[in-house]
Amino acid sequence: MRKCHRCGEPWREKGSPGTREDCLKCGAALHVCANCRFYDAPSLEWCREPMARAEKPRVADLYNICTWFVFSDLDEERFDAVKSKSARMALEALFNSSGKRSGGAGQ
Repeated sequence: MRKCHRCGEPWREKGSPGTREDCLKCGAALHVCANCRFYDAPSLEWCREPMARAEKPRVADLYNICTWFVFSDLDEERFDAVKSKSARMALEALFNSSGKRSGGAGQ
């Protein structure tokens, strides 16, 4: 679910907020880096979208007009991360078990 970065109020509209839209609950700006799926606070660049870095504003929670903005959907991103991790684990298990069988058969 897409939510306000400040108070967690769900964004119920379709699409992304406009460049000057505010959260109806707390009044925080919504079209901001802190609400973008490419936002990475711990990173020095704090934007994982290489094309957007030239447009990077100085403050992550103020309005911006970045054309690369994609409203973050934390639930969807967590689901994607879980799917990715389980797929990676399945591949590792497959290759590890294959390697053990072939190594054992050759001896």
